[in-house]
Amino acid sequence: MKKLISLILAAVLLCSAIPVFAEETPAHVLVVYFSHAGENYNVGVIEEGNTAKMGNIIAEQMNADIFALEPVVPYPEDYDACLDVATREQQKKARPEYEGEIENWDQYDTVFIGYPIWWGSIPNIVYTFMEAYDFEGRTVIPFNTHEGSGQSHSQRDIEELLTGADVLQGLAIRGSKAQNDAEGTGEDVADWLKRIGLAQ
Repeated sequence: MKKLISLILAAVLLCSAIPVFAEETPAHVLVVYFSHAGENYNVGVIEEGNTAKMGNIIAEQMNADIFALEPVVPYPEDYDACLDVATREQQKKARPEYEGEIENWDQYDTVFIGYPIWWGSIPNIVYTFMEAYDFEGRTVIPFNTHEGSGQSHSQRDIEELLTGADVLQGLAIRGSKAQNDAEGTGEDVADWLKRIGLAQ
């Protein structure tokens, strides 16, 4: 009997010594962005686009998944040539295709949407994405890079398009800052996430 009690106590002690890990919570936040590398205004030729840098900082602070909109037909690396293509897309209301698709879309209840401001507007490839998915009931947060135009009218455009979503106030950061000042950009992002109630 004593031996049986000793075995039971040993088993209890062994179990209590094993750490219990909570199941990993699936990500419910997604950062989607379009960004342009190559030649960019005010920063020269870059390997990673300004908006990509900003998007990665947001994803890190929010512990979010991330999806980059990579065009099937790449935009020209040359700055002026790229703007020419962007202008034609705006005039034609084109919907450029991008590579891949977002898996498990239904799991995301919060979606950040990032883009550079091109000729005062959202690049058309971002409209391709926004029109492809159901945003009903989701929280949407715009963010963008620019070199003087701020958000332009992109906040309003997203609110008008995604009528079923709760669109929070977006953040605009100069591309040159996002490209060259990761610490300052991170501070701006952290302050913004607190203001809109997504961080403490």
